[in-house]
Amino acid sequence: MTAGNVRRPGRYWVFTAIVIPLNPLAWFLVQRFQACAAANPGAEELGYDGPCASAYGLFGLAGLALLPLTATIVVAFFIGITEGRRRSPFASGRRVCAVIVGVCSPPTLLVYALGYGLGRALPAPQALVAHQVGWETAVNAYAALSRGLPPQQVLAGGFVSPEPVYLDTVMGYARYYGMNVTFQPGFTVAFGSPAFVAGAAIGNLVGNSVGRSRAAAMARAQWREHRTTRVIVTATTTWCCVDGRWLRFDHAAVMEYYLEGATCVMTFPDTEPLMLIGPPAAVHAVLFAYLRGGPGWQYQPFLHQLAAAAAHPVPSSGPDGRAAAGGPFHR
Repeated sequence: MTAGNVRRPGRYWVFTAIVIPLNPLAWFLVQRFQACAAANPGAEELGYDGPCASAYGLFGLAGLALLPLTATIVVAFFIGITEGRRRSPFASGRRVCAVIVGVCSPPTLLVYALGYGLGRALPAPQALVAHQVGWETAVNAYAALSRGLPPQQVLAGGFVSPEPVYLDTVMGYARYYGMNVTFQPGFTVAFGSPAFVAGAAIGNLVGNSVGRSRAAAMARAQWREHRTTRVIVTATTTWCCVDGRWLRFDHAAVMEYYLEGATCVMTFPDTEPLMLIGPPAAVHAVLFAYLRGGPGWQYQPFLHQLAAAAAHPVPSSGPDGRAAAGGPFHR
């Protein structure tokens, strides 16, 4: 349920590091058979009946193995472009796996590196640019508030509240809860041969089993009501406009707060958890911690990465080199 349960990226690097050692093994088997065939003219035509019978079978398996292993060189180029354009760490941070790939198949790692460099030279995706700008805005906000500067108020057109507004933005919205789902099993009456009746009964059992599984999947607790909504943060409340209605989520009622990348989650004692998704998630986390107040607000666990980034400031610019505009709490 929490935003913190996120798998480490680059699992395909682990798979490749496990499989790629077959590459030198396959080449060894191929070379072994070719050496035997060169030493024994006519052995290749004789196959299993020749003097190289033991190596012939392994030669066939090695040839089949080399086909997908050779294809990994082409795939590596496109993966490199994708990861480079997304500004992911080299080899998704899987250094040990990258070393194994480089030792067992140097061309694969070289082609990946070429693709990665090309991807880094291409413009970053707009979603990544927006996320980077949102993160840098949150870092600047954290640093400013930590120095004792007051948060900047913004104008929120169409929103009426006596409280000052500190964030007016658009984010993804979802709630976490289960549902009561009623399943009515079907019943089939069949007449005919025993085989036909048995087939109808088995089909009815299979249909009921599938329907029961679907009902259980629909009933279990999960994130629901996914949509894009307007989010406003005031001094004490996060407001979400859902289907034309303003839903309020009081900061004082929040039991737990999670921040992971572009996702923040708030849990409450008497209502379903709320998840907000988008580049402003880190800014929301800073405002939530600050506005809820209390000594040491900046040392909240979900702000550790922001605190580390604020301690080593960098120029406020996105991956495309353009400066982040709009002040610390603007959209």
